[in-house]
Amino acid sequence: MHRLKAEFSRWLHRFRHEEPAGDNQFTSPDCKRSDPIRPAKKLLRERSGPVSNEVSITNRDQHAEAVPRNLWKEAFEKLSPDTQDGLRKRGYEPSLNTDLGDLDNLLNDLRKKVELCDEERWVYKGKFVRDYAAKCATLVQGIGDLVVPFAPSQAAGPWGLIKVALKVPIEYDSTMFALLGTVDRVLHAIIRGRQYESAYGTENSDIVDTLRGDLVNVYWAVLKLLSYSIERLSEPTGARILATMLDNGSGHFSDLTAKEKELADTARACSAAQGEKATQHLQDIQGHLPRIETQVVECLAKLGQREAIDILEWVSTVKHKAHHDNVRNNRTPGTGDWLLRKVEFRDWEESSSSAVLWLRGSPGVGKTFLTSRVIDHIQDNLARTPNDEGFAYFYCNRNEDIRTRPLAVARSYVRQLSSPASKTKSSKTNSWHIQSTLQSIYKELRQKGADLDMECCTKLITESLNLYPRTTLVLDAFDECDPSSRGKLLELFEKLLSSSTRPVKLFIASRPDADVQQEVRSRPNIELRATDNQHDIQAYINQEMLTLIKKNSVFCDLQEKIKSTLSAKSQGMFQWTYLQLKQLERCISPEAILECLETLPETIDDTYEVLLEEIEKKPSHDRDLALRALKWVLAAREPLSRGDLLEAVRINPDSETLELCNPISDDALLALCRNFLVIDSERDVWRISHLSVAEYFELRRSWATAITDLMVGKACLLFMSDTCWDDTMFNPDARGSNSKPAKSYITRPFLYYVFCFWPEHIATLDPASVPENDLSFVMELLEKFLGAPQDSSARYRAWARCFDATLWPVEYSILTVCQYGLPVSDRWWNKGELDMTCTNDRGDTCMLLAARIGHTPIMRILLAKGGTLGLQGKLYPSTPLIEAVSGGHIGMVQFLLEEKEVGVNFKIGSDCALRAAIYREDSDMLRYLTCEAHADINIHFRYDVWRCALITAANRNWLEGVKILVEQGGADISLVQYPGAYGMTLRRIVPFIGSPAAEAVEYLVKAQQTNVNVSIRAGHYEHFSMAAAFADVQCVQYFLEVEGFDVSTPFLSSKNHNYYTALGVVALYVRKTVTVGRYGYVELREIVRILLAAGALVVLDVGDVEIVDALEVLHRGRQSRPRRGSRDDDSDSSSDINGDDEAEGGLFDDDDADDEHAKQVKAYARDTFGDLQGRCGSNMKVAHLV
Repeated sequence: MHRLKAEFSRWLHRFRHEEPAGDNQFTSPDCKRSDPIRPAKKLLRERSGPVSNEVSITNRDQHAEAVPRNLWKEAFEKLSPDTQDGLRKRGYEPSLNTDLGDLDNLLNDLRKKVELCDEERWVYKGKFVRDYAAKCATLVQGIGDLVVPFAPSQAAGPWGLIKVALKVPIEYDSTMFALLGTVDRVLHAIIRGRQYESAYGTENSDIVDTLRGDLVNVYWAVLKLLSYSIERLSEPTGARILATMLDNGSGHFSDLTAKEKELADTARACSAAQGEKATQHLQDIQGHLPRIETQVVECLAKLGQREAIDILEWVSTVKHKAHHDNVRNNRTPGTGDWLLRKVEFRDWEESSSSAVLWLRGSPGVGKTFLTSRVIDHIQDNLARTPNDEGFAYFYCNRNEDIRTRPLAVARSYVRQLSSPASKTKSSKTNSWHIQSTLQSIYKELRQKGADLDMECCTKLITESLNLYPRTTLVLDAFDECDPSSRGKLLELFEKLLSSSTRPVKLFIASRPDADVQQEVRSRPNIELRATDNQHDIQAYINQEMLTLIKKNSVFCDLQEKIKSTLSAKSQGMFQWTYLQLKQLERCISPEAILECLETLPETIDDTYEVLLEEIEKKPSHDRDLALRALKWVLAAREPLSRGDLLEAVRINPDSETLELCNPISDDALLALCRNFLVIDSERDVWRISHLSVAEYFELRRSWATAITDLMVGKACLLFMSDTCWDDTMFNPDARGSNSKPAKSYITRPFLYYVFCFWPEHIATLDPASVPENDLSFVMELLEKFLGAPQDSSARYRAWARCFDATLWPVEYSILTVCQYGLPVSDRWWNKGELDMTCTNDRGDTCMLLAARIGHTPIMRILLAKGGTLGLQGKLYPSTPLIEAVSGGHIGMVQFLLEEKEVGVNFKIGSDCALRAAIYREDSDMLRYLTCEAHADINIHFRYDVWRCALITAANRNWLEGVKILVEQGGADISLVQYPGAYGMTLRRIVPFIGSPAAEAVEYLVKAQQTNVNVSIRAGHYEHFSMAAAFADVQCVQYFLEVEGFDVSTPFLSSKNHNYYTALGVVALYVRKTVTVGRYGYVELREIVRILLAAGALVVLDVGDVEIVDALEVLHRGRQSRPRRGSRDDDSDSSSDINGDDEAEGGLFDDDDADDEHAKQVKAYARDTFGDLQGRCGSNMKVAHLV
């Protein structure tokens, strides 16, 4: 019942933002109305005078059958005679009977508008015009199913008038916005009216008579609006006037708003008078309006369960749903609804344009719980209606390393957007659906042994955004994302918002950190104040009090005192409230409870001070166990399991040998840690109770990373040095293939964590941040475990054998020191002679390893021991400079270039420092190399397909890098200087010309006036033909309209030495859709028509007894005549631009295939052949190239 009621409210109020009526009439989904509903009796008195004392929706003869009324006819008769005549001239006459074929025709017209808006990519004042068309189509599609079966009059409507409006010629975005916005507004008014008619139209009562009168008034306003709109749309400037009125909600839109408000008031009175039964009836007949788009279904691949899971797990292993379930299960029921009532949230949710909403608040105010409420709200809406919308969310968490990485966020979004929720799994067939593009990329990258990177994720997410009619992305705890890299996440969001052609809703919850504020301060935001979530905190206290009373009945008499005190002092802080309730739970007597209430700390930090004092007052061993546990959890590189921490705290890090105290239970350790730590029941791991706990110890107790790592590092080394390594500790069948062994490979709990992460804890220890005595002790333990640099200890070798080739041969402990940057003494370095030419089994020298991690002190030592900085390494030769640039270590780069004077332009094939900075997209590094190190900006990458730095940066669409190279480095912008395998085409960028995916190349074309008209003969392709070949209509139009390309200019393929024209290339790819099933066919034919309209020649004589014939290319896949002088005319002429040979025939073969898709493809190809043949028929002359 609640959900149906919420859905009804949602549909009534959904367009409050676009329709000003919504500001006055309706509430947000799932929320209560803030202003009281006027009772039916009062409403009738206001509208029609005195009424009886007993008002009921059935206060007349309940058995008297209501007389059907044609409300649309009554509305029509209320219009002025001139307006009636005008509507009759347009073919409108109100009738009880409506042919459902009218709705089908209207739906087809709206779908054509969707296609037109897709092609034009119209945006008006930040709103996607296409979204209005899609919504209108959805509404019309659902109208017939909504209430038509209930009464004939409910099928009536101004369908013919809407159809007339849709026939108005459209040329501009403002005109289409005015048209579709008007239709959208009208359809929603009609739907609301029809819902009320269905619910109450057969009843007899005074209040229902008033409702019918209000319905007539609404329909009258609809007819007036349609009449006015059709007249304005037919005028040169009328569309802009109408668009302005729609945008502002003025004029006839305002009239409709007023009538709708009266109708809504009456409907609420009807509902109140009739009661729950009427509400249920209204919900039953309302139904749901799905938003299903055919292009979404067409892009999904149907897979078996195992294959689909393999792909999704390869994309992301983050358990996003488990994280959400954990938060939701801990959220007090009924909390968070206030957020959904906020005007800012409703505007964000209901707007037809892309929008960002930032939920900001201080630590402990419950942002994560509120985010989970938003996620539930969106999921509930999507579950009630089988919408083909995209939705993805992510909970960042500082306690889990993977949940702090921007790439993990992006990959999780890719996984969730791989299919709409309604298509993820079919329970009947046990089949799964995911996007076919993702399936193809999965196969391609797996074959290459590669993973999804940020660039690939951005591409996949963008494709999803442009596929779904609307997509919502939610990110919680953005401030817990890695500060050093979270800028990449902001860049991702900016790219998605700018490149999407469909509405994108982005919801971010975070603390008001400086970098976050700088990026999103101009966006709508909701700041959490102490009073905002007061109701939620009271609900939480009420719920917890029930638990306290069950444990101790003393709390029953004091519960009101406790509730009022905690609520008054909470200041909107959930974490503070949680901790005080935990403190109260320890109290036994009423006096102790009252004393606790009187001495409540004011802030969270004050509370933590009290808790820590309690720990420090405990007996020394209990105190040490608690502090060890805190440091282990704070320092852990991955969450420690329940058993891992219990074993870890037994190690005394202050002893010189391994000492283990008696075991302790998890309950006992929880009690000792005084609510600083909790056990995550979902994953069975230890974690801090709140992020503010970590901040308290870091800022107020100076527990920096080095301090916690010092204790953990000492404990790990003691454990590693004393462990007896034997075969019983390993499972050979679970070795794994990654750089670290699989967890199941090591049979003993806790050993796996120590085994994998001890070097990371030791590597952070810096003499500047660790006391000398402590550091000396750690280095002594470390050097004992390592043995000599090139003669390691037995225990070290047992450990190193479990890793991959980066640490082999295991006799060389120097490899681990260089790879991790471990602190060792001069005494260790002087143990024996060092061979600086030695490498690991991957061919990396010690210098390359040290440069890769940016450890300058170790690099100095290696050079002093005879290391070199030139070309080195076996399998993949490189230099320390290139490795340092690739790792982003600008300090190491400065050391090598300024102090050691390494050559900045040294190349290995095409690889060099400049190229490495571009591939990393590191603007600071590129700026340093360009402006301070004076790298050769125009350096030639001889063996690289892009041949120079500028083309490489442009090909990656790295606009900032291109600007640095051009504006600060003075790069040569003549892109033809180094024509590579693809000429100057920038193959991956050109198809996106005109969109944000081609910012870099457009910068070169427009801002720098690059000469893109130069004919390229060195590459396989030429710009314009490449754009045409890959079937991008927008790109072709860009080159024609902006760049003024000559569509008949031939170009020479360096691969098969044949001439081609743009028309010939498109013809070739049309053929490929038939012969090998590659490329799209609909846009290819459209491009053929565009080229013909621009004057492209079907047959062109290029001289030297060679003719380029697009008809012959389409028919046979070859030139009509071979190029004179070729060694093998037949074979050479049959090769296409890619050098692929094809068998003749196929295009006009008899089509007896059962595959409908294949038949359709051939039909398009034949139509294209007819287009070309028709042009030849109209002009049989063969053009000669002058």
